[in-house]
Amino acid sequence: MNIAARRFRRSRTSVLMVALFASAFAMLAASAPAGAVLWGGSGANDLGPGTILFKVQNGRATIKSVQAIMSCRDTSDGTYSDRAFDVVNGPTDTLNRNRFGFNFSRSSGGRQGHIRLTGRLGSNGRGTARLDLTAVGRDFSTDSVIERCQASVEYRLRRGRAG
Repeated sequence: MNIAARRFRRSRTSVLMVALFASAFAMLAASAPAGAVLWGGSGANDLGPGTILFKVQNGRATIKSVQAIMSCRDTSDGTYSDRAFDVVNGPTDTLNRNRFGFNFSRSSGGRQGHIRLTGRLGSNGRGTARLDLTAVGRDFSTDSVIERCQASVEYRLRRGRAG
């Protein structure tokens, strides 16, 4: 075998080894879990401000905190009052084209609420979320509804630093 043939063989082997390492590294990087990214924001309705915080990781969004002010009507005398509603460590939803849709129930301040939260996380680090909340307060001794509440809030979201 002449010198030119040996050099070609070595260079071809080197190129194959580099390609093999590069593809192995690419597969490793693709299978490694992405770091958590926080998304948060604020919004308001006619009653007051609200805040929201998500953790997004591996295509899934988890509610860390949601706060809103809701309007409640007393069923006995019809008077209205404002009440806070908050959720801490809420459920997780799979993102679909960076969109989420939560639909769940939680209690806060003695009221059982049903929450529908929809929105979109933009690739530019900004997004939106909409909260629709209905809740009822019950008299524990009679289990009758003593208060009906509702709230709607639009949140403006921003992406935080990777965690």
